[in-house]
Amino acid sequence: MSEKRNIGNEIPAGPAPLVGLGEVEVRITLELGRTELTLEEATSLAEHSTVVGDKMADEPVDLLINGKLLGRGKLVLVGEHYGVQLTELIDQGGEAPPPKRLRKK
Repeated sequence: MSEKRNIGNEIPAGPAPLVGLGEVEVRITLELGRTELTLEEATSLAEHSTVVGDKMADEPVDLLINGKLLGRGKLVLVGEHYGVQLTELIDQGGEAPPPKRLRKK
C-alpha cells in the first residue's frame, strides 16, 4: 500500500511561528512558595506578620506564565528588584503543583 500525501497542506513538524503575537501581554508570576491558612489565620494577619511558604531558602522558585508552569530558577537581585535566573524549563503542558499543608491539625 502506498501512503497518500497532500504536499501543499502539510503542517510543519516544529512549533508554529509566533507571527503577529509579539504584542500579546501575558502575566508572569514568580512563585516563592505556597502555603494554606485557615480563614481564622488569614483574617488575623496584620502588618509585620510573617507567612512561611513550603520551599526552603535554597530551593528554586517557579516561573509561571498565565498560571502555567514554564520553568524554575534561582532567585537573584537585579539592582533593587528580584529576578529569576532560569535553570530549568518545564514541558509546556506543565501545571503548577498544588499548595502543601504545613500545619497538622
